[in-house]
Amino acid sequence: MKKLIAFAIYAVCALPVLAQSTVLPSRSGTIFGPTGLFSVPTADVLTARKFQIGTHFGRDLSTVAVNAGFANFVEVGVSYLDRDGADNRTIANAKVQFIPTGFENLKIGVGVIDIAKAVERTGYLMVTTRAKVPPDAEDTVSQIILHAGYGTGLFREKIIGGAEGVLGTHWRVILEYDGDNLNGGLRYSHDNYLRLQAGILRNQLFFSAGYTLEF
Repeated sequence: MKKLIAFAIYAVCALPVLAQSTVLPSRSGTIFGPTGLFSVPTADVLTARKFQIGTHFGRDLSTVAVNAGFANFVEVGVSYLDRDGADNRTIANAKVQFIPTGFENLKIGVGVIDIAKAVERTGYLMVTTRAKVPPDAEDTVSQIILHAGYGTGLFREKIIGGAEGVLGTHWRVILEYDGDNLNGGLRYSHDNYLRLQAGILRNQLFFSAGYTLEF
């Protein structure tokens, strides 16, 4: 928790420097594969004919994942988990996105992590929407995106969620709750393709990267 608080203070101090105008795409895979925050998936999916290669490096767990988008509302992926103190595993994931008619700013995602139960099959339902930016923060934060839902398995049948503060063209500050831990960090979108992330996940420092391609 002390590491997370220190990281949050650093992020807040950096906000005026990071704030810019245009926002780059920011979809990135989670530690287990599906598009989302750091460990918590969101309702977002890769769009049709795009796939993303991602890596995650932590003290106890490192992963490599590949996700692909189909028909703008379906995402499937495969992740390889390199686990300290346990056998390595390959897991498959799938997610479907729904956008209710008349609610363009509301997205609903339903998915499964580890379909074949190699580690622990996990179902989840997530809702993603945008919140109004407080007037006092408009010079620094251009968007606030909220995510909330419920997850089984890896998420222990608990409420999960998080928030993204869009700081400008390249940067986002992210907080999430995975059912047990409050995690936080920064995401950097170098361009339309490359994403870099760093922060505190389960009380450990982590770094991850992802690259998006079209097919």
